[in-house]
Amino acid sequence: MYQAITLIISSAILCFPMSILATPLPSEAVNLWQAEGKYFEFNHHRIFYRDSQDSALQDAFSESGKPTLVMLHGFPTSSWDWHKLWESLGDDYRLIALDFLGFGFSDKPNINYSISSQADLVEQLLARLKVEQAHLIVHDYGTYVSQELLARQQTSSRQNKKGFQIQSLTMLNGVVSPQDLKLRPIQKALNSPFGWIVSRFVSANRFGKNFSAVFGERSQPGETVLQDYWYLISLNNGHRLSHKLIHYYDESLKHSTRWVEALQHTDVPLMLVTGLADPVAGQPMVDKFESLMPNQTTHVLPDIGHYPHLEDHQTVAKFYRAFIRR
Repeated sequence: MYQAITLIISSAILCFPMSILATPLPSEAVNLWQAEGKYFEFNHHRIFYRDSQDSALQDAFSESGKPTLVMLHGFPTSSWDWHKLWESLGDDYRLIALDFLGFGFSDKPNINYSISSQADLVEQLLARLKVEQAHLIVHDYGTYVSQELLARQQTSSRQNKKGFQIQSLTMLNGVVSPQDLKLRPIQKALNSPFGWIVSRFVSANRFGKNFSAVFGERSQPGETVLQDYWYLISLNNGHRLSHKLIHYYDESLKHSTRWVEALQHTDVPLMLVTGLADPVAGQPMVDKFESLMPNQTTHVLPDIGHYPHLEDHQTVAKFYRAFIRR
């Protein structure tokens, strides 16, 4: 008990701002990302999403025959994670990305969050867009949502029910075994019974240091990148909900067997791309994936951290195209 309290106090002190800074304005690129998006209502909350089929550039030619690629972001970020791959893959795919409830430009209510509810959100958006099947590319938190969707797909198949069909699943620094995750001290503190206290001390300065710590040494985020991400996280006081959002970790432990079995028993092609410099979900996740799914595809990026799609999007796009062509 003493160690737990010490951890909380230490983390709160570390999170306390070293200087008081005004919340920065977002870059023009982030403003444009929002301007080109739309909103739909989910459980009385507004959810932000992007659909490349809606953009002026995509409307200039027919979308017929283009496969659909749905992009699910991680914690604690947003659909903005995908802006580099959006440019790289946009000519070949209809791209759909969303901000989960509690993230980015979506509403951030003070409620209890769950992976199951976020999966409901994805299903409702795709039904609204009349998307019956799609490829998925997911990261971190989005991995759990995709595994829940995959488990539901298998249940529907056994019951001869029609539902959304995943055509392939690509996981970027995806979590196969949450038991093997090496949580950062701030993550442990937020996920503790005193997480609500820690959330009160989260600041732009400490966010920048914690965020940068999971990137590769040679692919560190610049100041503009950090300001944009802090803007998206702190928008509508979203950073004050960090302790509620991170409870997905406990949920992942509870449903680990169901979600891992969904991966093991699927005939959907799977690919794992992992930056090995990730201190949270690096080599141990690759080892677990290859031991449980030996016939699936894996790629590693030795000098890349937790965000391959931000740190080396060109290589990720190359891996993805080769995977889909198989």
